[in-house]
Amino acid sequence: MAPLFPSVLPGEVREALSALFKPRKARRGRVLFYPDDPAEEVFFIEEGWVRLFELGPREEEVTLVVVGKGELFGEAALAEGRSYGVFAEPMGSVRLLAAPGLEVVALADRHPEVYAFLVRLLTERLWNAEARLREIRYKEVRPRLVRTLLAMMREGDRGLEVALSHQDLAHLAGSTRETVTKILGELAMEDLIELGYRRVLIRDPEALASLLE
Repeated sequence: MAPLFPSVLPGEVREALSALFKPRKARRGRVLFYPDDPAEEVFFIEEGWVRLFELGPREEEVTLVVVGKGELFGEAALAEGRSYGVFAEPMGSVRLLAAPGLEVVALADRHPEVYAFLVRLLTERLWNAEARLREIRYKEVRPRLVRTLLAMMREGDRGLEVALSHQDLAHLAGSTRETVTKILGELAMEDLIELGYRRVLIRDPEALASLLE
């Protein structure tokens, strides 16, 4: 719990937050909530990634943001009578903590430190979303994808790997699956990565990072 409920919060507040937020698991293919669902719970991510998206005018999926470990989503539940307004889709297996939004607000009314904690988390998510929009606006797909691979890689059975599908990577890089598949093929031909099913093995992270210089 420490990364989510930091030591700067008073001990009684951390204990109260830990009592409110209950563990929950989610997996790919099961939408956590839909736009019209009543917003009742707010979520923290312990491990994994969740994509928040909406449907465009031609029913195409438009990714708004991807939230990861230690981040908050479902914040509409912090206001009474709201709906979520977006889709929330796990990208692989995800470990969550969920709490009734209005109970979190009630705790914050008693302990203003909780408000500061929530504002910090939401501000960081806003900064990350703005940085993603700047990258999509000003940078080509290849460096965006390389940056995404470097940010998402984790230690796996065979070394550093990214356990995401080509479509997941396209959502993260703000591109299409076809374009991402093409660029991944090019990187594999350069012996920088190795492709597998829903998995990319990073063979040479230093050389991959040098592409951003």
